[in-house]
Amino acid sequence: MKLSEIYLSFTIVILLAFLTGCQIGDSSHMSASQQQQMATEFDEMHQSFETLMKTYQHDTTQIPQELRTLYPRIQAMHQKMSENHNHTMTNHRQTMDHDGEGQQMTRQSMHSRIQDRMTGEWYSQMISMHQQMEYEHQQRGNKEIAQQHRQQSKHLKQLLEIMPVPKQLEEKPVNQQGNPNMLNGANLYAQHCASCHGSNGQGFGNTFPPLVNSKWITGDKSIPVRIVRDGLTGDIEVNGTTYRGTMPAFKARLSLAEIAATINYLREQSTGDYLDITQEEIIQIFNSYNDRTDPWQPEELLGE
Repeated sequence: MKLSEIYLSFTIVILLAFLTGCQIGDSSHMSASQQQQMATEFDEMHQSFETLMKTYQHDTTQIPQELRTLYPRIQAMHQKMSENHNHTMTNHRQTMDHDGEGQQMTRQSMHSRIQDRMTGEWYSQMISMHQQMEYEHQQRGNKEIAQQHRQQSKHLKQLLEIMPVPKQLEEKPVNQQGNPNMLNGANLYAQHCASCHGSNGQGFGNTFPPLVNSKWITGDKSIPVRIVRDGLTGDIEVNGTTYRGTMPAFKARLSLAEIAATINYLREQSTGDYLDITQEEIIQIFNSYNDRTDPWQPEELLGE
């Protein structure tokens, strides 16, 4: 074989390897057909949600006050989830438009992966909410509205399956100089936690557990950090009451300083004297569980 032929063969091999690598790298992006699937499934989910809300508004007298107060919160959460969904779809369309544009494509891909993770967390949070509401209505004999919550969970799970949600976010920037004391923990709690756990952190009856004066907040510093990082699933006991369900991760939606500020706010609202968590401690805890992608089980966190 001539030298020129060897060189040509080598070039083809390198080119094929490069193209294969690009395809692998692009596997985190939705194709046009996947985007169409997402759009169709999201429209069906949204229509199902509108039906659910009409049923709720029509049957308010059959719904206990404890659950009735949650529906405006569910509407607000649905709106925020929809906004994140729209951002995600826009990013994927732009990624396809900028395909092959080098550094611009890399930046767009990084932003898209972070947005995907945020939207995936929203889907997971809404699934958890609807599953809990299904259970509560089932327990009270409200079979129709329980079925509608089940349908919501089904659509949201399908959206999660279609969209490639990265489990790791190594590319997410960390502000090493971030100061949680400069943030308003009360406002952060109101924005991200109050929908499920109440405006004062006291929870909602037997549906969602209280956080203030809870060992899950006031115990070892790593416990609330790990819950926010990876989520929590399984039965937990708070103040003698057992709560069932799943809390999703928030690591894509909150910065490390925001996580510290929110947890510190809840510790400050609890009876006792608890040391603040610093962003440096958050970083250490995050780094200790870099390979973790699944929600925590209660016994893991408590060392049981």
